[in-house]
Order: sequence, then structure tokens, then C-alpha cells
Amino acid sequence: MRVTVNLQSTKFRHFQFILFTVSTLLKLSLQSDVSGYICDDKIVWHEEAQEVAQFATELMTRVDTPFKYPALLEDTQLFGKADQNLFVVPLKNYRSIRVGGRPGSDRVVIDDRGSLVGVVINIRNGIDLRSAYKVCTPFLKYDKLSLGLNEDSTSKISGFACGANFLSSRIETEMKRKCSGLENLSPTNKQFFQYLDRNGITWSENKFWYKHFTKKDYNDQYINKAAVYRVEFTPRCRLIQITPMVRCASPKPACIEIWTPKPTTDMISINPSRNPQHQNQESSEIYRCSDVSFKMINLRMYLTRFYSLHSTTTRTSTEGALIIQNENLHLWPIFPPERPERKLKIRSIYAMGFNEKNVFMGLYFASTRGQLGKVYKPCPNPNLLKFLLADRNLTEGNKDTIDFFH
Repeated sequence: MRVTVNLQSTKFRHFQFILFTVSTLLKLSLQSDVSGYICDDKIVWHEEAQEVAQFATELMTRVDTPFKYPALLEDTQLFGKADQNLFVVPLKNYRSIRVGGRPGSDRVVIDDRGSLVGVVINIRNGIDLRSAYKVCTPFLKYDKLSLGLNEDSTSKISGFACGANFLSSRIETEMKRKCSGLENLSPTNKQFFQYLDRNGITWSENKFWYKHFTKKDYNDQYINKAAVYRVEFTPRCRLIQITPMVRCASPKPACIEIWTPKPTTDMISINPSRNPQHQNQESSEIYRCSDVSFKMINLRMYLTRFYSLHSTTTRTSTEGALIIQNENLHLWPIFPPERPERKLKIRSIYAMGFNEKNVFMGLYFASTRGQLGKVYKPCPNPNLLKFLLADRNLTEGNKDTIDFFH
């Protein structure tokens, strides 16, 4: 049965907004409903992040991979997923990252199945031995909003997406400051034109506009080059549109207004990036092997993941990824955390070792120098590592996992 509802134009626009608000509240957490991500002054579109995640999925299933990425995201609660490991892949130059391309600071986050989780920024980006990440804010685009809807209590206009550049809502404050003195001036006196010249405003076709400059242009090959935008507004200080100013025959489309949900008290209290008290309690437990330090909580979740895959009926998830070192040692590759690239670019690759009965034997590593099929070496203090992993599972009451240590 088909139901047809006839609404006037104004009512229909309000009806659209109601649907938009409901979608924002109920579905924004689902990546399929996200238009993109705000990463400081940069925009990462969802389609672009999804494409990188699909490429990264190929590497998640490869055995004995020498590539630097995917890399382990150490903060297990950055996305509220404390029960599984997450991984980061650089967004910039991903297709050339395997042959030494510079990764930049933007990272796509995926889970162990290769599904897109979100986008982060590596705020240290090579200046420190340990990486630190900041979550990019997901947003929705809606370019047909009526005036005044930004006053809604559940969502707000965050700014404007101009390709890969983000202009915050502060640009409207800038616009109002520039035009505030025009209301009491008439185009028939010279003070009007003096005010325009003093504020860099141009008057044409019954509207005003001025140039807005940004420090970087992520739409250009050379991002440190400034981007220039034309900000248009009415005589009553109403923003009309923002468009890129480019020297080409065909003008570029106007910037898109983007919306994000206003954070609630509950969201702030559970978001570890906003609540410094909400940190991993096990962050101080470290196990070092070769040139990398692993957090025990990450190793514990790797181990849980292995036994979870092994308990399936098909078992193809683990058997297809195992490296048979010898009849008493099977290796399951794991990804280490992201670290700055060294000059020699020789890294170690890591794997968890199990015997023929799937008893955990310890952590193993091998150098990326030379050909694949290399011999793995055991990491130091394997008995201590097994004790720490087993002891934590006992305190958590996870009997199914602890049985595999005996």
C-alpha cells in the first residue's frame, strides 16, 4: 500500500529537518550515516575514508607482512571499544605508503575485520617515540536548511566544508563584525564607501563580499599555500554563501554547511579524550620486545581474538593466517603500534606463538631485512609474559581463555 502526503513547501522543509534531527541523534554513531570527519582545519570525507579502509583490509589478512601499516591503536577506549583492538592506516598517499610515501598525520581507524571505525589525527606525527591520537569529529551535511534552524537544541552548525578544507562557524562572527557598521550608512554618502574600503568589502549587485584567507589549502598539492574564499552577505548581515576564489574559467561549487550533534553530559563523561580520568587502567603494564613496547591490554585482546577465531566451526580465520615455523610452533602475526620511521627503515614484525595444542608459548619477532620466510626469534621473558596474561584472566574470571595456557 502506498501513502501519499501533500505538504506545503515550508512545512515540507520543517518535516525534512525533523527527520534530519532524528537521524542525527539515533544514527550518527553508525559510520554509514556519517558524511565526513572534521580533523582540526581539514575535512576527511566518508567515501575517502571508506576506500582506504577497504585497501587496508587486504593487508589485515596477509601473513608475514613487512609493511608498517596497519598499525595497532594503543588507546583501546578512544572509540569506546575496550573489548577489541583497533588499527590505524594513513590516509595520505596510502597507495604509495608501501614504497616509502610520507604518511602525513591523518589516520583511518579500522577494527580487526577491516571495518571503518572512524578517523584520528596523530598529533605527535613522528616527533615522539610514542604516538598520540585525537579523534576527528563526525558530521552530517545538509545544504537545504532554512534560516534559524541552527538554534535547535540537539545539533549545531559547526562550519563549512570546502572540499578538503574546513571553515569553522567563526567565519560568520567575522562576517558580522565586518558588516555591523553598514546598517547605519547609506550608499549615497562617502562614509559608506570609506567603510567598505577600510574593511576590504566589495559592493556589487545588491550584495556585499570580502576575501577570507586560510593558512593551508588541503585541496592543493602544496598544502602550505593559502586558500582564498569569497564570503557573500546581504545588507542585513545575512550570510549568502562562501565560494573558493580560483583563477579558472569554471567556478568551483560553494562550500557546504555541515552539522554536528551537541555533546550531552553523558557523552562528555564517557569520552576519554574529554575526561582525563577515563583512561586505561592497564596503561602502565608494558611488555617490551625488540624495538617495540606493547601494552598488556592490547596483547590480551590479541590473545582473546585468536581463541575467539579458533573456536569457530570453520577455523579458516586463524588457520589461513598461521605461519608454520615447525611442528611444535605455529605463529599468528600481530600488528605493533605505530612508531616514527627510522633512517634505516628496518623494522621488526611480530607474531604470537602457539604449540600444536594451541597453548600460548609467547611473543616472537623477526627483522624485515632480507626475504620473507625468515626465522622468528622468541621475545625475552616468555614465562613472565604468560604469567601476566594468565593472571589477569584469572582475576577477570575468564576460565575459557586461561585453560589454553596449560
